[in-house]
Amino acid sequence: MSPSSKPLHLVRDPPLGFELAAVDPTGARAGLLHTRRGTVPTPAFMAVGTHAHVRHLSPAEVRDLVDAPIMLGNTYHLMLRPGVEVLRRFGGIHRFMDWDRPVLTDSGGFQIFSLPGDREISEKGAHFRSYVDNSRHLLSPEKSIEVQQAIGSDIMMVLDVCIDSTSDFDTTLAAMERTHRWALRSLKARDVGDTTQALFAIVQGGVHEKLRRESAAFLTAHPFDGFAIGGLAVGETRAEREAMAELVTGLLPTDRPRYLMGVGTPIDLVEAVRRGVDMFDCILPGKMAQQSYAYTFAGKIRLVRTEYRLADEPLDSECDCMVCARFSRAYIHHLMKGKHHLGARLIGIHNLRHYQLLMRRMRAAILAGTFEALYRELKARWDD
Repeated sequence: MSPSSKPLHLVRDPPLGFELAAVDPTGARAGLLHTRRGTVPTPAFMAVGTHAHVRHLSPAEVRDLVDAPIMLGNTYHLMLRPGVEVLRRFGGIHRFMDWDRPVLTDSGGFQIFSLPGDREISEKGAHFRSYVDNSRHLLSPEKSIEVQQAIGSDIMMVLDVCIDSTSDFDTTLAAMERTHRWALRSLKARDVGDTTQALFAIVQGGVHEKLRRESAAFLTAHPFDGFAIGGLAVGETRAEREAMAELVTGLLPTDRPRYLMGVGTPIDLVEAVRRGVDMFDCILPGKMAQQSYAYTFAGKIRLVRTEYRLADEPLDSECDCMVCARFSRAYIHHLMKGKHHLGARLIGIHNLRHYQLLMRRMRAAILAGTFEALYRELKARWDD
């Protein structure tokens, strides 16, 4: 066989690398998440760009005004609009929305969970009707991976069965076991073709300690690039959520990133970091902005309150965002009282920046070995 006729073996770089920079005595971790589109310092909060954009902000603003190191997109929504054909035409989501930093895509499991009246779950996957054109779809583990590969995200999630976290043991067991089967199907689908995308598994089990242990043991026996803690922030108490997060992080490999899905308020993030979580996403920064709430390092404030009508100070004196540099609380109060779109937009920019600054403060404290002191300070300041 001549050299030119030898089979070509492509050597691929690992899709993702994770290195720990420090572990605080509390268990809080500071690390570096290396992706094909850059390195993300952890702890990290992902800006939620469900439909290939963050509400009220352009991708450039998410990068330049907020400085979010990574964005999250949603497979369910992007599959329905703009659709796989469009995403493939543009070579993926990065070019489509002009974003040059990493993207993680949720698999769509939570969105399916949110449609109890118009979906059917079987071993094949989730059958549902599109809210776009009323067409019928099957989102299987294989289809979810296919769509995420078309999206071109840097980190993909397996399709899981998401149920209310307070479901009874037998219901939770059945959902967990199906999640495991779907995870292996997702892994197999990812490896069918050449890809440089990482894949995270999702530990399920509700608030049942025995099931959480079983789920973590099963999934960590397989070559996933990272592990998420799913099925929380869907009905359980804060104490239950914190207990399950602490339990699961103690069962996961130390050399892989840990992602707590859908959580949460600033104090929720602090509590989770203290329990060894590395990555987060949540819609609260934008959602609360629409309700006129701004997060600050002195606590949460609501700008429609009359007390801010004459307030000639920024939202937060400890914030470096452009909103705090240019606008008073009185101006934003005026916008929100008048229901002007700009008001929610400005608070949204500030809130997202606040979350990034919180991540930076926690990371710095972990590296310095002073996280417990920061934790106590923030707990004393915040009363959510």
